[in-house]
Amino acid sequence: MQYADVFKKNYLVHGLPDTTIEEIGALASFDGGLAGDVLVKKGEKSSDLFVILDGTVNILTDKGDKLTEVGPGSVLGEVALVDAGPRSATAVCKGLVKFAKLPAKELRAYMAKNKDAGFVMLANLSRVLSMRLRQTSIAIEDLRAKTEDPWKGSL
Repeated sequence: MQYADVFKKNYLVHGLPDTTIEEIGALASFDGGLAGDVLVKKGEKSSDLFVILDGTVNILTDKGDKLTEVGPGSVLGEVALVDAGPRSATAVCKGLVKFAKLPAKELRAYMAKNKDAGFVMLANLSRVLSMRLRQTSIAIEDLRAKTEDPWKGSL
């Protein structure tokens, strides 16, 4: 598999043996995008997972504000994979991007059939999503602290 070294570094497969990672990689289709191409659009009903192999992708809000930027080894779509809900953000290629697309149906079936690997992948997803939730909670608290009455103590 081309980009196998990058694919092996994504957090989803962390801790799995190379043979298992190769099996998971075999589920993927490999493709690319150009600057401005949308990989996922907020609100769409798709649960496929993307692993960025080369290039950079911007994660945007509804209004087009950049939330973050991700590059090789990053995983996109894990929230939709877990809850089968609509996409929570839009991901747009910043330049030339190569990616692996793991179809949700096949990935879920693989995880169900290979319970040990499935457990490791779910544990990895849980750790990352928990970390993001903690970071979001901290950011909300910081924003809340900044929105106190601007006139308080001015007189």
